[in-house]
Parts: sequence; C-alpha cells; structure tokens
Amino acid sequence: MTRVVIFAAAVLVTAVALLSATEPDSRPWPGRPDPAAVGVADPAATDGSGETAVSPAAQTAAPAPSADNPFALPGAAAKAGQPIAIRTADLPASEASGLAASRRHPGVFYWLRDGGGATTQRPRAALWTIRLGEDAQSHPVRRGENFPFAQVFEAPNTDWEDVVIDDDDNLWIGDIGANDCVSRQYLYRTLEPEPDTDDPFMVTARYPLAFPDPAPGCKTRNAEAMLWLDGELYVFAKTTNSPVYRAVLPPERNMPVTLLPVAKFDHAVNKISVSTLSDDRTRLTLAGHARYWVFAADPALTGDAFLRKAMSGRPVHTATFESAAGNASVEGGSYVPGTHDLLFVAENKEIFLVPDAPTPADAR
Repeated sequence: MTRVVIFAAAVLVTAVALLSATEPDSRPWPGRPDPAAVGVADPAATDGSGETAVSPAAQTAAPAPSADNPFALPGAAAKAGQPIAIRTADLPASEASGLAASRRHPGVFYWLRDGGGATTQRPRAALWTIRLGEDAQSHPVRRGENFPFAQVFEAPNTDWEDVVIDDDDNLWIGDIGANDCVSRQYLYRTLEPEPDTDDPFMVTARYPLAFPDPAPGCKTRNAEAMLWLDGELYVFAKTTNSPVYRAVLPPERNMPVTLLPVAKFDHAVNKISVSTLSDDRTRLTLAGHARYWVFAADPALTGDAFLRKAMSGRPVHTATFESAAGNASVEGGSYVPGTHDLLFVAENKEIFLVPDAPTPADAR
C-alpha cells in the first residue's frame, strides 16, 4: 500500500510541474486585442438551467479557426490557478450586465447578471469578479478561480442592469430595468468586501426610483446604464437619443429618488446599455449591444455641464464589437484605470478589450 501511495504522489507532482510550465500569453498590453474575444464552451453540456456547464475555476479554450468560426483561436484548456488571455476567456455565466473597476483593488472589476437561470454556481443576486493584469489576461481572484462571485444580501435581483463605484468606494447596484415599463426600480448601495475572501456584499441603503417623464402608457422608463460623476449618480434611459437624468438621493434610506433631466444626445446614439468615463476625464464612452461610441470630454467642466458638453458633439470614434458568435449583446463596460482601453462584457459570455480610438491598422 505504501508503494502505491508514493507512486500516486509522484504522478501528482509531475502533473503539477507540467501545468506550471505552461507559457502565459505574452501579447503586449495595453493595446488592441486580436479579433478573437472569447473561448467557446461545449454547447451540449448544460446544467438544466439553460446555462452552459463551465466551471468558474476551469475555463474552456477556443477551438481552432474554421470557415464557420474564423475568430476562434487554438490553445490548451486553462487550468485552475492559471491566468487566461482575455481574447480566449469565457465568462462562467450568461446575461452579464454592468461592469465597474474597483479603486481599492487594482485590476479588479465587478459585473452582474440581469437575467438567466439561477443555480447554486450561477446565482443572480451576486456580484462577479474579474482581475485584469497588465498582460491582458484574467488572473485568479480567489482559490484559483478567475471569475468568482460573492452573494449580495437584501437586494433581490428583479432586473439588475448596472453597477458603479462612488467616491467613497461604495458599489451602487441599479435594479433599473423595466422592459414592461411598469416594474418597480431601485438603487442599492453596498460595501465592497475583500475580493479574495468569501465575504458577501452588504447592502447599506435602498432607494426606489421612477422616471418623471414615462413613455405613453407607462409608469417609468427602461434603463440599463449609470454613471458616477462628481459626487452624483446619473442614469441613462434606454430610448431614442439616450437621455440622461441626475439622481437626487434623499437624506433617508428607503425614500424615493428624484430624477432630474440633464441632457440627451444630438448625435444618433440610441438605447445605450453602457456608460463609462476615463480617469483623465477626457473621454466619455457609451455602448449598445453591438457598437460603442467615444465622445471627447472637457476635464475642466463638472457635473451636468460636463455631460451636456460631451453629449452635444459627435463621437471621435465608433466601432462595432467583433463577436465570434455574431451577436454579443454587450451590456457592461468600463475604462481600464489609468488607460484609454475599454473592457466590455456581453450577455453571451464574451469579453472584449479594445482601445477607445482607431489603431494604425484601422487607418489603412
């Protein structure tokens, strides 16, 4: 029996050594990624909830390119505890919506789900984590998991759509979807736990809201994008010209939020699902399911004036998402802190890392 145990241990050590010898992706970053944005999981493997059965701790690599899927890349399956190149990464759950960069933890981003089946391994009332390295790879966050989640208590997910971080490092979850134009909408303020622990997100405040100018026959407006700017929270309605409203938070929790109209786009930017601002305040980027628009902003302006000025011009750059699936449905995005690169997540589990301006290759 002793010889068997020793032999088994030797095999295990050899296997670990081989995994450790795997070369990481060495593509320089920041910069534009390759056209491939995501790995593809086995479509036949499901967990009974309509979700593809991919463990958060072991992602599946993309298949080799083919006539049917020219964006796919070859590669070995990523193992637990190893980084995964963003261009081949695949989120562990569908319906990704909203993305916010942590200030306390460099490289950490939070995203949430706005729908989809809920299981023990793919909950909806939770925030999920990405740790992006300067090598353009997703790195493990907790116990070898690249995309772990933490539960959010006392905040039911009716239709979560976005998450932002305020000046005091609180996370704000926007339960602001209202596709039926009558659903109740809420803002939840939460405390950020240490991302490498099992600690949950604790809700410290809850505020109901409704748009002051609902569409005909409706009680409110559908919304999917929020922005924290100069101590204020702004909400974009998902409609023609994407009007934005400033949320006046009440002094007491559980009291209604007042939404004040601020501006709308002169350019044809409609039904946005993403809004994000660069750290240097020179770029405001908005995105819909298939395209993103980059607007020049004046860092000397603040608040409402900042948004009105940025939204009055034409975009300095616009591009579509190069989806391997053909229809990514992007609903979450954020600037990478300290850069003009953008990280986006999509409902179909794809992840995109793109610049906010044309590259030399685009100009040719």
